[in-house]
Amino acid sequence: MPAASTKQPPLSAHLAALDRADIAHEGLRAFARLAWSQVDPHPLVWWWHLDAMAEHLEAVQRREIRDLVINVPPGMSKSLFASVLFPAWVWTLDPAHRWIVGSYSDEVVLRDARKMRTLVAGDWYATRWPKVRIPSDATASTAARSFYTTAGGMRYSTTTRGSVTGQHCNTAIVDDPLDPLGAASSSELDACIEWWTGTMPTRFLDHRTSARILIMQRLHDRDLTAEFKRAGATVLCLPMRYDTEHPDRWGRDPRKSPGELLCEPRTPEDAVARMERTMGPSRAAAQLQQRPVPAGGSIFRAEWFRRWTELPANGTWSMEVDATFKKTDDGSYVVIQVWCDDGPRHYLADQRRERMGFAATVQAIKAMRARWPKVRAVRIEDKANGPAIIEALSGADGIGGVVAVQPDGGKEARANAVQGTVQGGDVYLPDETHARYPDGRVGAPWVPGFVHEAISFPKGESDDQVDAMTQHLNAVGGSYASRLKAAMGKQ
Repeated sequence: MPAASTKQPPLSAHLAALDRADIAHEGLRAFARLAWSQVDPHPLVWWWHLDAMAEHLEAVQRREIRDLVINVPPGMSKSLFASVLFPAWVWTLDPAHRWIVGSYSDEVVLRDARKMRTLVAGDWYATRWPKVRIPSDATASTAARSFYTTAGGMRYSTTTRGSVTGQHCNTAIVDDPLDPLGAASSSELDACIEWWTGTMPTRFLDHRTSARILIMQRLHDRDLTAEFKRAGATVLCLPMRYDTEHPDRWGRDPRKSPGELLCEPRTPEDAVARMERTMGPSRAAAQLQQRPVPAGGSIFRAEWFRRWTELPANGTWSMEVDATFKKTDDGSYVVIQVWCDDGPRHYLADQRRERMGFAATVQAIKAMRARWPKVRAVRIEDKANGPAIIEALSGADGIGGVVAVQPDGGKEARANAVQGTVQGGDVYLPDETHARYPDGRVGAPWVPGFVHEAISFPKGESDDQVDAMTQHLNAVGGSYASRLKAAMGKQ
């Protein structure tokens, strides 16, 4: 009778079994540590931010989170972790899972697609999960934009301007949807948001179980992060320096001291300081701190605006109107402001900000003028539906004192022209809780929104209130002073 065989499984099988056990126990964290060398020759620097990312991505895999935003500075392995390792790990649990992955750059999105394909098709992965296979025919072996598993899983890669016609997924990953060099462009922002809101909503296999992941550095207040936040997404925000006042601060951030670095072993203090100097305050605030403008403001800072509780007894009163083209649910606002200038001090007395059509705008201007009878000049920008408003208010049933404003330069130029006035503490806003008005009103709840728009300018979602303010300060500062004086002389 032959002796019982004592042949042992090869060492690779033992290692594979150990790895599978570790990954089954620790999930994405263990998978990332073990698979790292298969996709990146540089040593893995594991830090707590990767634990935080893994925790949130695992919650997406379990569908405890359906919409996730990860805002993290560049150089923190976010793309490799979320766009390569995470979907490869999900395939170990669900080989039929389908992905659509988008980025601003075709080069970037295909780079990560190739890394994921190389990982899944390689010996290390195949030994541990032999049932997750990519077909080996010639076409499939070279595909990067679109490839499949034999179980029906798929990864399709595109750009945030590209087509996804005919493609459907369980999970969409958007990784860096904006080019940092073009993020300030309205056309770039609009195209990205239109792709996400106009193209992607129909690209899911089952809307009851679909998920969406956005990984990016904040580049603009109107970026795709803002769109996700409006839809109720969970946000994991990890600024380079700890910021106790950050509006999206993660409640479990382990850092304690303001300014403490995110991952000092990877980016020590001297490296971060050098980046900050090179980028300048606006870019550093956006890309490193996940604030589209520096804390406090860019052209305008929050602390520069003073507050009034009682308006001056004397002064020169005028109104500013920033009109729009037409009333739309998502269009620009009409802003009507009342100002009192007392020597070098400029008091914003009242404001109405609302989406209005032509007739409603005319009536609102008349109502504001009636509320503030001391107003002697009404300046209206001579564009959009401004000319029609000017004509209506200058007729027999009008209010008189109307001045058509032809603005000099662009919005930023006009803001920079009055920066010194605001910085010098000569612009006063109503105290939001204690301002007392002649008609008995107390407080001005719109002031925080005004300040937020001012400090976000020129990267904020709206700029109509800033336009009205700079129109006024430029007018009384010189360029329109002669027209103001002429309008007042007619009263």
